[in-house]
Amino acid sequence: QHYYITNNLSSDVMKEELTKQNDNVSVDSRKRISKVKVALTLGHSASHRAKTASSVDDFTHDWSFYVRGDHGCKIHHYIERVVFKLHESFKNPVQVIKKPPYEIHEQGYGTFILFVEVNFKNKRNPKQIEYKYDLVLPADGVPPINRARKEILTFTNPNKEFMTKLIDGGGALQHENLPSTSLPKQPAQIEPPKESNVPSPSVNKNREHTPKPSKEQEERRAAKEKRKEERRKEKRAVEEEDEEEDDEDVRARKKEKRKEE
Repeated sequence: QHYYITNNLSSDVMKEELTKQNDNVSVDSRKRISKVKVALTLGHSASHRAKTASSVDDFTHDWSFYVRGDHGCKIHHYIERVVFKLHESFKNPVQVIKKPPYEIHEQGYGTFILFVEVNFKNKRNPKQIEYKYDLVLPADGVPPINRARKEILTFTNPNKEFMTKLIDGGGALQHENLPSTSLPKQPAQIEPPKESNVPSPSVNKNREHTPKPSKEQEERRAAKEKRKEERRKEKRAVEEEDEEEDDEDVRARKKEKRKEE
């Protein structure tokens, strides 16, 4: 559902409300979103041209296209200019209208896509919007065409100056409350235990408790260590014997070499 300014709610009343809201900025006001809705009507009419002896062109239709405020709203308050972009075959394919009425009148012979660029009197974005419109012409034997469509624009949190212009042009001011963003309650605090003269044992909570080994387990572990030590001694003895044999061989070779000399 769309809302527009009526005689019961004038533009001055809405501006007064807007002024109060901007002058009384508080924490609660920052939790609200301001939206202004405006309505534009895009439309055209087209009819067959009357053939006369003086006609020397191939145009078969007269047509006009317009951008208007819905319900007669004065959209010039917030519209700076309207740019009509016609087919390139037209003598003047780009036409700029800077004051109302925002409409053009032309002659043609075929249907084409018309692009309409609406520029706003806004110092911030959005500064413009573009529409695409299918401009059709009546076929032979078909009565004149009158078509229109409504476009609803919603401006969220516009600046104060532009918001005033929108309201002057028939905009409807609405407010939406944001969800509550209050902080959650703090959990109850646990007081630390009082200091005591009795020292407490050091406990590593990340380490699992290991039971004390039995006497039999201790004996088996000692025997295992003893066997390992005996094997190490045997291995060392063998290595020493090999080293002695190597030394004897070296000494023998040296002795033979001296005899040869």
